[in-house]
Amino acid sequence: MQRENYGFMRKWKYPFLFGLLIVDIASIVLLSVFNYRIFYIESSRSYEENFMQYEGNITDMALNNIDSQLATYMELPDYYFSAVSQNEVFLNPQITNIVGNPERVRDLSDILFRIHSSYKYLYSMDIYYQGTGTAVTGFGNVHSIDDESELLEFCPWFSELPENADSCLLPIGRNSYPTSEPVITYVRKISSAAWNCNDVYVALHMLPEIITDYLTVDENHSLYIVDSTGRVVYGSGKDREMNIVSSYPSDIEGPAKLEIEGEELAYFYRPSYETGLRYSYLVNYSFFGQLNSAQNRHLNVLFMFSILLNIIVLSGLSVLNYFIYRLNIRMFSEKAGLPISGNGIDGSLSSMTAQIKNLHSTAESAKELRTMNMIRSIILSGESDDDYLQFYSHFPGSYVQCCIVDAAGRKCDMMAAMYFEQFMAENDEGHARVLCTFISPSSVIILLIVDSDRHLLEELKAKIVRLSGGCPVNFGKVVSLGGNGFSESYQTAQEADRYRFLYSGQILSYDDLDIDGRKTYGNHSKQLEQLERDMNSRQAELFCEHIRMIAEDLRTGGYDIRYCLGVISDIAVRVYSYMLRNQLDTWIVFGYDIREVSKQSKSLDDFVTLMTSSIATIYKSMKYRDENIDSDIRQQIEMIINDEIENDISLSMIADKLGMKTYELSRMFSRTMGKNYIDYIKDKKLMKAVEMLRAGEAVQDIARRLGYRSPQYFIRIFKENYGTTPYQYRKTVLDTDENQEDS
Repeated sequence: MQRENYGFMRKWKYPFLFGLLIVDIASIVLLSVFNYRIFYIESSRSYEENFMQYEGNITDMALNNIDSQLATYMELPDYYFSAVSQNEVFLNPQITNIVGNPERVRDLSDILFRIHSSYKYLYSMDIYYQGTGTAVTGFGNVHSIDDESELLEFCPWFSELPENADSCLLPIGRNSYPTSEPVITYVRKISSAAWNCNDVYVALHMLPEIITDYLTVDENHSLYIVDSTGRVVYGSGKDREMNIVSSYPSDIEGPAKLEIEGEELAYFYRPSYETGLRYSYLVNYSFFGQLNSAQNRHLNVLFMFSILLNIIVLSGLSVLNYFIYRLNIRMFSEKAGLPISGNGIDGSLSSMTAQIKNLHSTAESAKELRTMNMIRSIILSGESDDDYLQFYSHFPGSYVQCCIVDAAGRKCDMMAAMYFEQFMAENDEGHARVLCTFISPSSVIILLIVDSDRHLLEELKAKIVRLSGGCPVNFGKVVSLGGNGFSESYQTAQEADRYRFLYSGQILSYDDLDIDGRKTYGNHSKQLEQLERDMNSRQAELFCEHIRMIAEDLRTGGYDIRYCLGVISDIAVRVYSYMLRNQLDTWIVFGYDIREVSKQSKSLDDFVTLMTSSIATIYKSMKYRDENIDSDIRQQIEMIINDEIENDISLSMIADKLGMKTYELSRMFSRTMGKNYIDYIKDKKLMKAVEMLRAGEAVQDIARRLGYRSPQYFIRIFKENYGTTPYQYRKTVLDTDENQEDS
């Protein structure tokens, strides 16, 4: 029966196959004709009709993006130059000349560099401060402007500014500064009543990509940007187009079609109420006709190719489907079970085998991850090592030593997996086992477990150091396995890691550091007192030398890390207290609390560097403050003495007027005025006496008015200082004046 059925089907094999092919080919032809009619002819007819509306929407979106970008850059001066405390660095050069002040120049350059990094199309930025005659070009080049020629040399855009304009866009064709290629320059004038009619001018030089990144500009596409005055600030086309665009009505709604000297153009217009600019975009209409024709040809070729490809593919699929249904699927359905032969089942079994292998691989990976999690749980919880003994009953081990590897910025999970793979052979056979996990994003934990043969630890430790690639490695104590061996060895490795603050070698071992035998106390009080004396006497070099000596003593003296940290904390507190005594605010001088920053030092050398640089900054701040105080006090003393020159001037009287203690004024008088109090008052009185002699006043009256106890005493003092008596001096002066008048 089966043979008869098989012969019957073989009889109808070819007619069925040919019929299937004919049906498939006929379907492809009919479907292709239908698609050609619907999608090709109809789309060609509507292509030109929908073009203006489609291109109008696309162009409007592009122009809106361009206008938004320009508006963002136009708002930049208002944001960074408004009179708020955050903008002090930008506004300070308007009030104080920063030329020759590296710190303020660097502060301004840092902020300008951040602006440059934040704004994609900002090529350069110029600032001109009229208040101080300072120009900043680029992102940190500071110039002192002495005359108009230097201003135009460093800021050539200044001559292009319209009169009485607070802001403007300069025409791109006339301005190529600061590059040889055109840039779009926006200038904003910033005024303030506090600046005495002096303004700040900010010029932003933007790359043309602010336009070309959103809109095509070439020989067939032209863009014109017109400002509120009707001036074309950006034009990429022909002069004839520019003249028409600048005078074309601005109340056009939607796209329009223009004809300029026989050339058809598609015109797209968009005004901006945010920036005050008008955008006109012209597209060569013939360009779209060429695109349509090229597209039609391209579609014809693709259409014919697709018909041929569909015929070939469907013919092949028809033959394939025939054999599948005839020789495989029908046979499988008759037997109602899994076949023992046949390509279809073989393919299914191969696929199933591959899936089983993938599941096995996934299970192995999960086992590795489960092991890491178990070890991490035992270490952190401080539980008994019984969980490990149950997990690895075939190798319980006798001793464990923990190792902490500082990942130094690498991914800890990947490093732990790398160690796990490298030590896999040792884990499977031999007398040792290596377990890896990670505790924090920067620490990889490796547990070395050996039996009574402890010499294998040295080989394993050497391999860990080699695989670490230079990363710091800390070894804990060798502890008997059982109880809390994992946790105890881990804690000793952590304790060794704390001494990274003192030592910079790659390997630190708990046993080599002799942590249990280290001194928990010391006597550095004299050295700390010496540091205070160095600070009080402003001996920066001695301070730096002594703090290095203390650091070296802490490193080599065998002290406990807690004691060492206490000493450096005491140093930071003493420096902070010194600043308080001298009325210095750590946040104003450094921008941070020096005590907190010192606690974040990663090493003793970093702390020494921090302290040596900080003391130099402190002395510099104190010197700057003292100079300002001395200058102010000098002016007040001169004013008081000039006002009271004809009265009895005492040091206590001057101190009362200044609100100071007499001994304080006496101590700083010579430093501030250049002379001691007695000599300075004497010189001032004699200078006043000379003025009175020139005015013709009598010697007796001068002595009385200036507070001398007698005219004779005044004459003696005058002669000691000028080498002549007041009478002779006046006669000489009068004779000289008369001779000058006669001549």
